[in-house]
Amino acid sequence: MRDLMAELKELRLHGMATALAELTAQGESNTASSKWLLEHLLEQEHTDRAMRSVSHQMNMAKLPMHR
Repeated sequence: MRDLMAELKELRLHGMATALAELTAQGESNTASSKWLLEHLLEQEHTDRAMRSVSHQMNMAKLPMHR
């Protein structure tokens, strides 16, 4: 299983990391669906950041547009 706390901190989402810690402290029944959703949101965030990074690098390289 993924280390959600580490991923949240890596993405500088410290408030969400704190909220996850509080949810986890309440018990497993409260966190099962939350963890599933959070894993998918983190995956999408990683993908989005990678796509924006490539887009930014392409813009900074000032490559001619392909037409």
